[in-house]
Amino acid sequence: MAESLLSERELTRLHRLRLAGARVVRAAARGERSSKQLGAGQEFAVHRAYTHGDDLRRVDWNVYGRLGQLFTKLFEAPGRLRAIMALDDSPTMDFGAHNKWLSARRAAAAAAVVALGGADRVWLAPLGGHVHTFEGVAEMRMIEALAGWNVNGAPTDSHALQKLVAEGGSDTLLLVFTDLQRLEPTLALLHECHKRGGRSAVLAFHAAEELQPAVQGFTRLRPAGFGELKLRVDESVLALYTREVARWRQAAAHAVQSAGAALIEADSAWPLEPILASLTRFGLIAWRRS
Repeated sequence: MAESLLSERELTRLHRLRLAGARVVRAAARGERSSKQLGAGQEFAVHRAYTHGDDLRRVDWNVYGRLGQLFTKLFEAPGRLRAIMALDDSPTMDFGAHNKWLSARRAAAAAAVVALGGADRVWLAPLGGHVHTFEGVAEMRMIEALAGWNVNGAPTDSHALQKLVAEGGSDTLLLVFTDLQRLEPTLALLHECHKRGGRSAVLAFHAAEELQPAVQGFTRLRPAGFGELKLRVDESVLALYTREVARWRQAAAHAVQSAGAALIEADSAWPLEPILASLTRFGLIAWRRS
């Protein structure tokens, strides 16, 4: 049911947000060039700290009078933003006392609610599955659909999503919800989005027990394709594991950022607030104007 993903209180908060994706960035770029009609056909979107070279006509002097700091107003270009939410449905996502798969679906539902609230169309799909389209008043139907999704044991193939990203071009905002343990399909999507001029971000979910396991003594492992293994875990093994995890996370972060995407790492135990704050910090969502 919808209640299993988002509470009424969370929905109320989400309705006060709006998506601020590719159109805002393009409008900002236009604002930095000379124009006789600064606001024609555009709607105010968000503020950004002033940087050298910004068009002074975009500076919000009212904010400067209150805060003593320079902020540039960014405007949203006309047109409709294509919001694509891709969920990694690999078996590794179904893990953790605070389940990563549940956390990823909650975050995807929240982002999709924000997108629908701005009258944008939302494409929602597991990385290797059928693409679902939601629009307008489809909020509750979308949340209920997400609540019923399960992880997929089959190999993940993102070709259908890559085609969708390619068709959207620079009007695309792509969000991928994953644990980064199967990088190839995610990177293929990110590179396609970057090549087409869209914006993308990866929300990487980790369970606390993955990063800092509390295992001591003998344990039994059942790796796929092998028989049961018996392993003695002591401080030296845990230290080696911790170093390898740190090295893997660094390499994954580098790969994501090299593909032109923002990276938001999230603990699967987090509530929605820090995830929304991170999306705001990267300029992907913004508060609605009252």
